[in-house]
Amino acid sequence: MAKNRILKITIIAISTPQIAISRCMEGLSTGMFHSDLELCLFYIDQYKNSVPSVFIDALFAAEDHRNQYHRGIDPIGMLRALWVRAIYGNVQGASTIEQQFVRTVTRRYERTIARKVREQLLAIALVRHREKKSIASAYLSIAFYGSGCVGLKGLKAKFGPQLDGVDKLEALRFVSQLKYPRPLQPSLLWHSKIDARTEIIWKANTKD
Repeated sequence: MAKNRILKITIIAISTPQIAISRCMEGLSTGMFHSDLELCLFYIDQYKNSVPSVFIDALFAAEDHRNQYHRGIDPIGMLRALWVRAIYGNVQGASTIEQQFVRTVTRRYERTIARKVREQLLAIALVRHREKKSIASAYLSIAFYGSGCVGLKGLKAKFGPQLDGVDKLEALRFVSQLKYPRPLQPSLLWHSKIDARTEIIWKANTKD
């Protein structure tokens, strides 16, 4: 569709400065940037085929619905988050799947502009080298879903060693735990949050 093509061109155009800087950083081939990039690529290659598409599709829908249009960062999401913070004072996430993956691998969670920018540049570099579905599979294979539920081991503990039989709604409900990790003793409030998030995302992605 023409609308989607325009959206993709716009997102990439806005991202051009970061894309250029990311290329320069990678070209230096030195320092922590390069070592972090290599570590992320290692995890992707290890887990790129570990998770079925039903979970990957659920991840795209829940965490990064413009994933097909951007190259590692979503400037529209970033601008929206800045606007919400400026107008309402609320902190809203704008990280792409690639950024979340970088954060999980590098274990850098400090709330600084420098960390955020570095995370964005690494996310862009990852998209240059690996397919997005491979990155998503790797992320789901190491992500934290809550108490006693981490990565591929947590997925298999929940659904069994064969993950191919999981339906779309089950996968979406599980992926919703990325936003609301399962507590040690799940409360009615936690269940209601998961139910509400699952329903909203499901309806948004099953419109006629």
